Amino acid sequence: MNSWLRCVITLCVVLCLLSLGTLGWLAFVTTEAGREAGVPEFSNLAPVLPPGRSSGGPAEGAAALTEGPEVLAGHEGLISKLAALNASKAVVPGELLLTFRSPEALAAFRLRAREAGVQVLYSDSRLNAARVRYQDAARLAEELVEHGADYENIGPNSLIWVPGTPEPPPKDAANAGGLAAFESSGLEMLGVGVVDRGRWGQGVKVAVLDTGVTDHPSLRNVRITHVDLVKDGQAYNGHGTAMASLIAGQNGQDGGVAPASEILDIRVADAEGMGNVGFVAQGILQAVDAGARVINISLGTPSDTAMLRGAVEYAISRGVIVVAAAGNEQVSQLAYPAGYAGVISVAAVDAQGRQAYFSNSGDGLFISAPGVGIVSAYSEGKTVIGSGTSQAAALTSGAVSALLSRHYQAARVPQVLSQNAYRTGAPASQVGAGILRLP
Repeated sequence: MNSWLRCVITLCVVLCLLSLGTLGWLAFVTTEAGREAGVPEFSNLAPVLPPGRSSGGPAEGAAALTEGPEVLAGHEGLISKLAALNASKAVVPGELLLTFRSPEALAAFRLRAREAGVQVLYSDSRLNAARVRYQDAARLAEELVEHGADYENIGPNSLIWVPGTPEPPPKDAANAGGLAAFESSGLEMLGVGVVDRGRWGQGVKVAVLDTGVTDHPSLRNVRITHVDLVKDGQAYNGHGTAMASLIAGQNGQDGGVAPASEILDIRVADAEGMGNVGFVAQGILQAVDAGARVINISLGTPSDTAMLRGAVEYAISRGVIVVAAAGNEQVSQLAYPAGYAGVISVAAVDAQGRQAYFSNSGDGLFISAPGVGIVSAYSEGKTVIGSGTSQAAALTSGAVSALLSRHYQAARVPQVLSQNAYRTGAPASQVGAGILRLP
């Protein structure tokens, strides 16, 4: 007992320290500084932070209450830790993600959840996991302690968000510092700028887990199914529309890579570009169930969360290709879910093939793609210019859809992407296998 309490107190102190540093790269900022061609820019030069938040990096996630073989044996320290967790700016207050040791343990919890004052917001036996909301920390602590042996992981519902881009530094020793804008959708670098792509993506459903996709002329003839997990009644952030257009947009000059793709729009982030990993994990499973063959996640979080990790692993085990943005914090660590094994993690390069100044580096980085000054659709029928690993990931998802429609087997697609990538000579931690090129 005493040993357990000392452990909890130590973890509580660590969490409090983590909560002092908060989230960076929060918003996808739109500006109306037009170019000569009349296309406004939204280059995200300054992340917009909600009140009470300050910038931070991927190392500043919120830790789990417990993970692994530990069995909870008391509740005094647990109540304190729940209070500290709710004070963190990196999590959804009053919510937890619970992972159980078996489907039977999850089912038993669902039966007794109401007695513990817990509302089950979502659960899935494939992950042995549940997203829950609580109001009474003492009653919840009693549940967790009494049935501690049933739990594999007890952790926060961490926030996940659209990456903004920081101001370019005067001298950037961390990476190649690429700043040259494409002022196009970047297709020329992929080697497909003048190729007839009209049937690319045919028969392939691509799930876009993002801020929602709105009507836009470039998507008028694209088959789109909408799923809204956020359901806040607010206007959609244009980021999701931008990602869908880079995958399947049908603009003749700056269209998507695979215009014949079907889009499954799963809204997991709100008007500020903010979501949570519970929504993303749920969205991944819904995408698999709906027959998506590619899942694009141009969002990121610093927190490695058991439920999100399990959802990604499930999708990959079902033959679905998961593509995710590496993140825009200029750090040597990939955001999640890009950091998970088996995910096609994507960094950004500029029009000269240099690693973008904002693009994260890291071990396991898979590939890079155009991500500086990229033209795309946006909400309210706009066409804009944006920069980020978000755009690079969406272009890569379009390329994957194109390959699948050209009868490449899903299991071979990562190998094909790696073998055909253009080698720049930069370290793999900066650009992965190289710059995306389609065969």
